[in-house]
Amino acid sequence: MRKDFNAQKVTEDIINWIREYFHKQPGAKGAVIGISGGKDSTVTAKLLVDALGRDRVLGVLMPNGEQKDIKDSLKLVDFIGIPYKIVNIEKAYNGLIEAIADENLSEDAKINMAPRLRMTTLYAIAANMHYRVCGTGNKSEAFVGYTTKWGDSAYDFNPIGNLTTEEVMAVGDYLGLPYELVHKTPSDGLSGKSDEEKLGFTYKQVNDYIEKGTCGDKEVDEKIRLKHEYNLHKQILPPKFEVK
Repeated sequence: MRKDFNAQKVTEDIINWIREYFHKQPGAKGAVIGISGGKDSTVTAKLLVDALGRDRVLGVLMPNGEQKDIKDSLKLVDFIGIPYKIVNIEKAYNGLIEAIADENLSEDAKINMAPRLRMTTLYAIAANMHYRVCGTGNKSEAFVGYTTKWGDSAYDFNPIGNLTTEEVMAVGDYLGLPYELVHKTPSDGLSGKSDEEKLGFTYKQVNDYIEKGTCGDKEVDEKIRLKHEYNLHKQILPPKFEVK
């Protein structure tokens, strides 16, 4: 975490930033946010409540069949007191797999379908309510491409997109959110593995690499660099041919 990081100031700045965003969006009545039960959606949801008020924030829980940790999502919406909706994407997910089964989909292709279905769900609800879709991805995940293109990386605004994992937790602690949610082991909820198990390095190492240019281990530095470069396409708009 950056030495000069001030959780109180950053929290207040983000809340003001959210309010300013909606001030410039007169047609936006509120915000829709996907609630996973992890630290990112936990912290972001509370920031929305503090900026807009509970009645202008809708939490959407989107299990794919049975979600073992859905109690964490329910605990959050109860703790911050926001209205919520549960949309199980299992039928849509299985229907899509069945419809394109002849393509012999890889495991990664299947894993990435769920976040894209969740994005579609959030935008459908947001359009119906005249709300905006709030993103919940952090800087550390984005840096190494641990995000699904046109899935969780699709949103109208993102309050924590420039915060590392450690900074998100610092904001969550400052906001007084349940410790077990803010410091929950991060996982994609899709593969059955933690983020760090899938990546092959820790978010602390990613954060050190971002802030210092090295995590102190040359071999891990190279892994992080390659992940970052390979996934840069996820952080930029698709190119368009320019007519001269």
